[in-house]
Amino acid sequence: MVLVLNFFLDDDFAKSFDRVVQMHLSKAETEGQFIRVMENTTAEEVLKQAGDATHLILSGSEASTLDDLGWEDEMKKVIEDFMNNNKPILGICYGHQFLVRCLAGKNHLRKASHPEMGWGNLSLKENTLFRGLTNPVCLLSHYDEAMSLPEDFRVLGSSDKCDIHAFQYKELPVWGVQFHPEYDLEAGQEIFDDLKEKDPAFFQQFVDELDDASRLEQNSQIFINFVNINQ
Repeated sequence: MVLVLNFFLDDDFAKSFDRVVQMHLSKAETEGQFIRVMENTTAEEVLKQAGDATHLILSGSEASTLDDLGWEDEMKKVIEDFMNNNKPILGICYGHQFLVRCLAGKNHLRKASHPEMGWGNLSLKENTLFRGLTNPVCLLSHYDEAMSLPEDFRVLGSSDKCDIHAFQYKELPVWGVQFHPEYDLEAGQEIFDDLKEKDPAFFQQFVDELDDASRLEQNSQIFINFVNINQ
């Protein structure tokens, strides 16, 4: 079973994330234990609900990892528990940055000079997590980014506007991806519709390099690879 910490603030986005992640986990023949993280959520209650979870996924969020939202210290304890037990961890977007904040410090995060929105091509290095992917394209939606990572972080991915789209921490089963491998066209459109209303610069930032929707189908392989680690 995979423990999934959901950091989304909006209820609809939180439900959409849970739905699409469980779709991918089902292809990996496992289930997710989904926990919505709130300001007062404690590590003790999360780990109690996690039970015998073998893997941990950290979601995206509309929140910024540059802000203090009240859950940072407690959720860092959850991450440390999984790391101490050599259980694989995957952070997505906010989760990717949150891992950087916990493992290297907030000074390795910044506002992106070029926020990314849309469907973008990615350059990924060979890695267990990305085995089976060919010319990947994923949903991009972020205003913050990681920067100047210490040597303990091995950078595995980039795009034209973001130098750190993926990393592995040391040689441990700990990964972060700035991009969103989970979203399909339907869920992605919901996110973009919301951003169009809130961000006046949305159309200047939007890219669409998805020439064939079927290219998204292979992204399930990331979750399958992740679940198969340490099994």
